[in-house]
Amino acid sequence: MSAGYPVMLDVSRLSVVVVGGGEVALRKVRGLVEAGAEPEIVSPEVHPELREIIRAHGLTWHERPYLPGDGFESHLVFVATDSRRVNEQAGRLAAENGALVDVADDPRHSHVHVPAVIRRDDVVVAFSTGGASPLLARRLRERLEAVVTPGLGRAARRLAELRREVRARWPEDEARRRGAWFALVTPEFLDAAIEGRDEDVEHRITACLSQS
Repeated sequence: MSAGYPVMLDVSRLSVVVVGGGEVALRKVRGLVEAGAEPEIVSPEVHPELREIIRAHGLTWHERPYLPGDGFESHLVFVATDSRRVNEQAGRLAAENGALVDVADDPRHSHVHVPAVIRRDDVVVAFSTGGASPLLARRLRERLEAVVTPGLGRAARRLAELRREVRARWPEDEARRRGAWFALVTPEFLDAAIEGRDEDVEHRITACLSQS
């Protein structure tokens, strides 16, 4: 599999199926739910944490083994059973029926693979090695979690709120709006956000708007 084309999917609009119920399936379902999806799960048994996610989010669980035809009506299918034969069959049939497929530990038969992700509110950073070394992507994520902090996510949410105010203040002056953003989002602003200094972030917003 090549390094691939990075894209952000609005999975809340897609039909998603996860075949499998172990730890790998748990990670897939957890990430999908965090991104707004409501995946269906096909597995005779599921990990206890996955069972809790199913209950908490009202997900559909087909409590049985995989059957040919599962995932045929879906946009996105994740296959993660403990049987290589089942994985290959489920992935192949779903792909033949038009789904994008991720077969666990088998990039050769996958259209997509899930990168390591850091999610802080609206800030989402993903790391991929094209399926060559998921562990390397995981280690990169662990290293960069010190930079992509919850404070950065809060700052991004605050900037999203500020967009309306900036547009209302200068509705016909794009140059002023652009100048205000460049004056605000500086390396110093970024440092304050990363370090979780929310009061400093607010002070910089107020000062920037008063001077613009």
